[in-house]
Amino acid sequence: MIAVAITGSYASGKTFMLNYLADRGFKTFSADQCVKNLYKNSEIQNKVLTLLPELEEFDRAKIVELIYNNDLARIKLQDFIHPFVREQVDHFKKQHQSENFIFAEIPLLFETGFSKNFDFYITTFCKEETRIKRASAREYFDLKIYNKIEQIQLPQQMKMEKADFIINTDANMLEFDDQIINLIKKLECSHFVK
Repeated sequence: MIAVAITGSYASGKTFMLNYLADRGFKTFSADQCVKNLYKNSEIQNKVLTLLPELEEFDRAKIVELIYNNDLARIKLQDFIHPFVREQVDHFKKQHQSENFIFAEIPLLFETGFSKNFDFYITTFCKEETRIKRASAREYFDLKIYNKIEQIQLPQQMKMEKADFIINTDANMLEFDDQIINLIKKLECSHFVK
């Protein structure tokens, strides 16, 4: 089984690609969805409120606003949440050992040292104006937070340089299909080499 991580800058098309692969029968994991699920647990909520006393109640929108305006709060939350995400990724990998490939969307793949958990890395990318357009269509969009995320994460170009594969999500669907077909062929070749 080959574990492939999908990363990229904010609103670069990571989730779109993950869903595309899931629709074609591949086993997929989303770190963002994992965190959303963890946040539904009352024990996790209480621990987050203890870690971040600035919060009066557990509210995801307020958490986002806090962590992108307070570096210490962000680091404390990441240090608490990321081990749970790693544990879930390990479980996901064990569940699907018989698969040729599994795909996991990990936004902070390189920033958190999570890359060592995967065999290959894919970076999704698109034009800056496309990313802003996509991001602004999301619930709770805030340009200040978007800019703060840009400062915290590695630049898109650097993520592309670290990747084994690059997928252009500005492409039309026919071109996107071709990119995925080529990606799977290359992964199949690497699978047989291993």
